[in-house]
Amino acid sequence: MKNIESRTNLSIYHMIQFPTSYFPENGSTRYPAILALHGHGSSERDLIELAPHLPENLLWVSGRGPVVFAPGAYDWYPVTQFGRPEPYLLEQALKKLDIFIGELLENYPIDPKKVFLMGFSQGSMISLSFLLTRPDRIAGVIAQSGYVPMQSNIAINLAGIKGKPVVMTHGFEDASMPLDWSQQSRDYLLNHGLDVEYHNFHMGHTITAESLAAVRKWLEKQLANE
Repeated sequence: MKNIESRTNLSIYHMIQFPTSYFPENGSTRYPAILALHGHGSSERDLIELAPHLPENLLWVSGRGPVVFAPGAYDWYPVTQFGRPEPYLLEQALKKLDIFIGELLENYPIDPKKVFLMGFSQGSMISLSFLLTRPDRIAGVIAQSGYVPMQSNIAINLAGIKGKPVVMTHGFEDASMPLDWSQQSRDYLLNHGLDVEYHNFHMGHTITAESLAAVRKWLEKQLANE
């Protein structure tokens, strides 16, 4: 992979990493992309470090949540209650993400049919909410240590979500995000017709080599199916 660059040219501050095969003069080539969404109180520098562990020839974008939680720490929406985003604040976050994805497609060599959201914790919740409300915008979701905010009254696109692929990973020993939230979210997605691959691992609120291996295998399958 090429060097990571920080960018301020779009509505959300982000870092970008182009595939090794990318050359600006080859303007017709479009690449599958990962849009990484960090967790509560983290930053855009977090998940992009996973790039070497996942399939090559992906264009990576890692966004910074627009809400300042603390110096150098950010959120995707103002947190008012743990595990239950205010519906209006959540929808505003999803709208900002939708605008950002449109900007990414206009400014970078991304295949619009191969955009995958990859989240951790709060970023997984945002990713799953985005998929449920705007399924035509993305190819699928990698949700690590996250959940679906079922009590936030999100407006689900029932027709569009059928068959949409999701992979979920969660730790048995996760002390930050209850395991039953993850399992209930899995069941919720399955009941709404999504194609869910679900994994639990003996780990806490984190990402491990074992959980990443499952994500890599799932992502390779999705890319092969496109």
